[in-house]
Amino acid sequence: MNKIILKFINIYKVYIFIALFTFNFALYAQDNSNFKQVEATGRSILLPENIETSRKRALEDAIYLAALKGGANVNGFSAISSNTIINDQSIIKPTNRVLDFKILSETQNREYLTIKISAIVGSELSEQNCKIRPLNINLFRGSITVDTNVQSELARYTSLWYNKTYELISILPNVDINNFQNRPLNQIIKSSQNPAFDYNAITKGIPTIHPGNYSLVPKIALTKTNENNFANYLLTISFDLYKGQKIKLETSKSYNLLINYQIESKFQFLRNISTLHIDKINRNVHNHLSKSINSFFYDINCIPLEGKLTVNEGKLQVDLGSKQGLKQKQIGLVNGIKIQNSMLNDSILIVHTEDVFDNYSTLLPLNDNVKLTNLNDKIVKFVE
Repeated sequence: MNKIILKFINIYKVYIFIALFTFNFALYAQDNSNFKQVEATGRSILLPENIETSRKRALEDAIYLAALKGGANVNGFSAISSNTIINDQSIIKPTNRVLDFKILSETQNREYLTIKISAIVGSELSEQNCKIRPLNINLFRGSITVDTNVQSELARYTSLWYNKTYELISILPNVDINNFQNRPLNQIIKSSQNPAFDYNAITKGIPTIHPGNYSLVPKIALTKTNENNFANYLLTISFDLYKGQKIKLETSKSYNLLINYQIESKFQFLRNISTLHIDKINRNVHNHLSKSINSFFYDINCIPLEGKLTVNEGKLQVDLGSKQGLKQKQIGLVNGIKIQNSMLNDSILIVHTEDVFDNYSTLLPLNDNVKLTNLNDKIVKFVE
């Protein structure tokens, strides 16, 4: 009989474990992003003589349930005495916290007080997600720099590698390229200052650059560097990335490839047999260009979406839209706003997108007490 009971207990524990694991996984798998907007309803016993206590308890219940919707860890244990389960416990802890909320409704009946809230739940603000999003790049003329002491065979290939850079960028997925390879960016900046009287602006026009778009200038440099009696050449591919209509420098990065070309010797035979074949060099450079471009564009996706807020006809707008990767109900943070009842902190306002268009979106603040005019010209940073 005891063996039968123990077998039943073990089977029961296995089912409990599977159920808890499934529940935990379901909660965790709902959303892996840092921030999420949820709705939750809390309830408490109605205390007619102390309504405020009932409200507080119902609100605490709603906040706890909202945090659970952001993800939870489930643990459990059983206490067994004389082959009999006398106590079975499960512990559920939220893995995220409520950053801010607003009360949607409050209702009462004879027994209960119920409060429904809309809340933002998530992890720490310092965490950044690098997710692939649409990028709009205006690709301008770069530069080629080759030292005079570079071997002629390598010097001839440098222009080919420069053109290969534009070719690789143009075929990147999720990247919309406007190729202005024959136009220097500094000329565009100069022409934009007074386009009605600028010759290039009149004859060639000025590329349209939306506030959320980027301008990119690639550069290639090849220099000689001798080391250990070897003729080495350093190939450097650089990217200068500018943002928005004001063409402000966002970032500048360089990627180096060392080319071990040949032994430095007075003997022609030694130089000939040690020279790295140009086809091998060409393949190495192509691989380097591909890795460098992919790495650079991955880093662009790690840059948070930031836009400028304006109030237009009573609506809060940002100069970013679907073409810049903004999505419906995406969360944004606005610094420098004094909020008295925010759980996040008293100087950060949470907003979310209401309507998303191609190059702009309308937003709604979570806190209804904030005057939209106070948000004019503020910068909003969107999170995934």
